[in-house]
Amino acid sequence: MNSEKSRSGTLLLWVFVLSGFSGLIYQSIWTQYLGLFLGHSSYAQSLVLLLFMGGMAAGAWLVSRRSVNLKRPLLAYAAIELVIGLLGLAFDPLFQGATQWAYTSVFPAMGGSGVNWVRWGMATLLVLPQCVLLGATFPLMSAGFMRLQPHAEGRVLAGLYFSNSIGAAAGALASTYLLLPWVGLPGTIMSAGLLNILIAIAVYPLSKMERESAIAEMPASVDSGRGPLFILIVAGLTGASSFVYEITWVRMLSLALGTTIHAFELMLASFIAGIAFGGLWLRSRADRLASPLVTAGWVQVWMGLAALASMFVYANSFEWVGWLMRVIVRNAEGYGLYNLASGLISLLVMFPAAFFAGMTLPLLTLALLRQGQGEKAIGQVYAFNTLGAIVGVLATVHLLLPMLGLKLALAAAAAVDLLLGVVLLRRYSLQVGGRIPPSGKALILSAIGMACALLFVRFDPLMLTSSVYRHGRVSLAEDAKMLYLKDGKTATVAVYEVPNHGELKGQVRSIATNGKVDAGMAATFAQSPTTDESTMVILAALPMAMKESYERVGVIGFGSGLTTHTLMGSPRIGRVDTVEIEPAMVEGARHFGPRVQRAFDDTRSHIVIDDAKSYFSSSPAHYDLIISEPSNPWMGGTASLFSKEFYAFVPRQLNSDGLFVQWLQLYEIDPELVSSVLTGMLANFNDVHAYLANDSDLILVASPRGKVPRLEGSVFSDPLLKADLERVGVHGVRDMQDGFVMDKRALLAYVSQYPARANSDFFPILQLKAPESRFRGANVAEFGAFASAPWPVARHLGAIAAREEAAQGEVDGLPLATVRKWQSAKELKGVLMGHPSDGEGVANAGERLNAEVLRARAQSCSLDADPESSASLIISVAMETVPYLDAPGQSELWDRPAWLSCVPGDPLVQNALALVGAASQDRHDEVIEAGTRILDGPSAKFAFGNAMVSYYVVGAVQYAALASQRADVAKQAHERYDPLLQPLVRNSSPLRILTHMAAQP
Repeated sequence: MNSEKSRSGTLLLWVFVLSGFSGLIYQSIWTQYLGLFLGHSSYAQSLVLLLFMGGMAAGAWLVSRRSVNLKRPLLAYAAIELVIGLLGLAFDPLFQGATQWAYTSVFPAMGGSGVNWVRWGMATLLVLPQCVLLGATFPLMSAGFMRLQPHAEGRVLAGLYFSNSIGAAAGALASTYLLLPWVGLPGTIMSAGLLNILIAIAVYPLSKMERESAIAEMPASVDSGRGPLFILIVAGLTGASSFVYEITWVRMLSLALGTTIHAFELMLASFIAGIAFGGLWLRSRADRLASPLVTAGWVQVWMGLAALASMFVYANSFEWVGWLMRVIVRNAEGYGLYNLASGLISLLVMFPAAFFAGMTLPLLTLALLRQGQGEKAIGQVYAFNTLGAIVGVLATVHLLLPMLGLKLALAAAAAVDLLLGVVLLRRYSLQVGGRIPPSGKALILSAIGMACALLFVRFDPLMLTSSVYRHGRVSLAEDAKMLYLKDGKTATVAVYEVPNHGELKGQVRSIATNGKVDAGMAATFAQSPTTDESTMVILAALPMAMKESYERVGVIGFGSGLTTHTLMGSPRIGRVDTVEIEPAMVEGARHFGPRVQRAFDDTRSHIVIDDAKSYFSSSPAHYDLIISEPSNPWMGGTASLFSKEFYAFVPRQLNSDGLFVQWLQLYEIDPELVSSVLTGMLANFNDVHAYLANDSDLILVASPRGKVPRLEGSVFSDPLLKADLERVGVHGVRDMQDGFVMDKRALLAYVSQYPARANSDFFPILQLKAPESRFRGANVAEFGAFASAPWPVARHLGAIAAREEAAQGEVDGLPLATVRKWQSAKELKGVLMGHPSDGEGVANAGERLNAEVLRARAQSCSLDADPESSASLIISVAMETVPYLDAPGQSELWDRPAWLSCVPGDPLVQNALALVGAASQDRHDEVIEAGTRILDGPSAKFAFGNAMVSYYVVGAVQYAALASQRADVAKQAHERYDPLLQPLVRNSSPLRILTHMAAQP
């Protein structure tokens, strides 16, 4: 019989591992679900926590009042696990149906009044019942287990605490690294539901072995008769301090490891693992303790000291991360190694204090059991501990971090634990000799530990904001100047200046979130602008150049405030609502001073602290324009602003002729991830145009119902807006047109070349994969390559005329590859025509040399001497000139080449000149004929053997087919020539996109 009970006990421990596994999945996935509906603001996050922890506390408290009367607690536990499982299976369809009904029917009907109350009420109904049931599981399992193994209460409690916690740690990792990538949010929560049902099936047979409560009589204890309320208060306070630790450590480590979903789950797993092993250590010792409360007193002291010691460890973590970033290879395997090392760093910081935290609940519960409180003590301690956790989280987010900062918030929580330890020792320990009582020793240790932490640990602001997880630099430059640093409710925000030792002389002032720079600008108007300034100004100016006026504008993300400031430069703008989730971001942006002054001072500008989707859904008014410029997609909580659900939501917030403008990074991201964003957007908007603000920032302009308007020059009629544009090198509408790169047809072709599932709130591809792309330093060059391709595709799509050769040099400030190409083309033409420019030009040395050699051969009538080399030179120079110069300017260059001293006689050279001449004047039929002669004739072997020549000639044929709408020619050319192309040419993104577009009827 005893062996059977032993086997049953082992099985129950394993069952509770699975219970903890599924419970953590619920906590993680419910947080993401409710974040989609309630938003990610600090108040919404607090509400989610209140639902989770409050429900669990209520469930534990209810069990504490009933468990003694239950004849079979394990049967009740099995029934509750079954109900939790069934609710888990139903959660996703219930959530999606309820929220869709709210967005489409309830919120519009309410007109904004009371929307938040309805949202919070619905969220409560969706998760509170399950949370109450989850809270009941630990006390029921504990009561049932103790009835199976009486007189081993300490061993049972500590063992269950270990098994539940270790399962939770595994659940944190499994949900993020396995289940979410595999089956998304719906499949993950259904997996947890199925697991709960299996748990219920496994426990049911064991419940038949239960007997009546055997905890009526307990061995005497030195703790007896000392008031259960005090012990419950201790449970609440230590729960509060533990969660202050957790949140503060997560915020601290985010600065070193990055604000990604992977980093967060590693931190969470490390914290829970520490708790688990604390319970494991106590398991074999608990029942032998003479005074659990004296032990708890010392545990509290050591927990507080360990928390203080974590500051010393954390201060070195930046050096460790910097070393990792320098030595680990930046590939997928390297990212896995980086995550493993991040987990080890998290363990070093969190594990010691969490280890002691894992002993507190079993010790306090055991003390109450020995005082004769019975099974109700289990639920009471659990409930008070959970309520304390709620207080700790709310206090940390809304008081401690904003008011004290990371270091002092951690020290304050440690002081609570140290004080609890001293009080417990003073109240329950016996003086057995010596001059200093245990409480006095604890007080001395506490004072020494606190003094050392406060005096000798310094969180260097230049280190905290270094973004070491991106670049490997442990600190900002020594001459950096910190202007603002605040631990806000959702992030740590910094504003600092660093000297620019490159082309842009002077100071660059940046605002950063958790170390990630969101905007950098020149500190004064006298300095040249940064590329970030160009992006933010053009974000505002592009839609202004498309319509005469906008009565109501929404901006997602405050950043530096420059986008809103630019909008306020036009009297044709009405009200602007800029929605920012972090108050410290707005406060920090004030340090940009006059550069963003209108965003703060203009009466039309309204700054709203809220989650963007939450705010817009509760607003009764529709918008004429919404501009979205959140932080990078790999930042936690940001990817949902790039999802297909968000792009389905935005059109409902726009007026019938409204426009949506989206910023999207092209650095630290993969083409497939960009395609996942575009797939969601293209499915929900009637028309989308893509513009480049610079080589690494894409701006998408979308119209939900009509066509995206063309750019007009009215934007330059507003003096303030004109001045902002001229500062970043935009002197006219033609300069803005140079940023155009793709229309919807080209974007669809891009998506077809990089097929990817649309990023979704429920299948968060971007959230899961973008951190790895950031680590690898991936880059999307396809848009820049397409814009500067050797065929004027972008110009054709946007009906943009080529720049006149005589245009002034005002474009020097534009950070666009197409502008540099135009300047280079003018220079190369001068070389070929015999009047090169003086000094150092824009064209690189190789391009200039090719033009000089081609001119020399033409002047000496030696083009026919080496026809293949000459044809290569002609095509090489044509690739750098034909797409960028206007037709009149190219007439003497290619159509009637004045630089030729004699007419070449070799067919290959003649065909090359004919092809280039026809391409320069958009004579598409002649381009197809000349290209076919090169690719099908005697020169075919040379053409396909030369990657550059085949790339240009095949592309020229495809472009001519596209421009003349001859899809049959494009398909035939693809079928005939694609197998002959070298892999590098065949896989070229511009050529693949061009071929796909040309072949569409």
